[in-house]
Amino acid sequence: MESAKTISVSRRSSEEMKRDISAPEGASPASLMAMGTTSPQLSLSSSPTASVTPTTRSRIREERKDPLSALAREYGGSKRNALLKWCQKKTEGYQNIDITNFSSSWNDGLAFCALLHTYLPAHIPYQELNSQDKKRNFTLAFQAAESVGIKSTLDINEMARTERPDWQNVMLYVTAIYKYFET
Repeated sequence: MESAKTISVSRRSSEEMKRDISAPEGASPASLMAMGTTSPQLSLSSSPTASVTPTTRSRIREERKDPLSALAREYGGSKRNALLKWCQKKTEGYQNIDITNFSSSWNDGLAFCALLHTYLPAHIPYQELNSQDKKRNFTLAFQAAESVGIKSTLDINEMARTERPDWQNVMLYVTAIYKYFET
């Protein structure tokens, strides 16, 4: 029978923590131990976020609210161009894919299929797709996205009909894909 292991953590008052934080410069470890308790304890320095500056915390909070800001920092430029570069990177090597904008580059559904295929290969038989069968391509892509909870904001019939889909609507949908899989 395995023996139970006990971990004891001493609770420290806020006064003790303040005292440890404001320890005099050049104080020896022995003098610091004398100021606190002698039992094993967790200190602020053991926290994984102890070295995170307020500016970094603020940036992390901002990125949770707006993940495209982190992408823009990574790729440089605007959020739109950063998202476009991310799409290009994710679909690199896919046949018949040349993403240069958020409109005509997406008009046959293959770009959506390629992007989603990188995450959900079992849902999209990319090698079997044809750029002429727009409706099937959009249907496969949107169903794959919906299978993981990404709601389609685009209309299949409208997307299949037009050569230049509304870039803002396409970007909004691609942003939802990015947020789901990358944040």
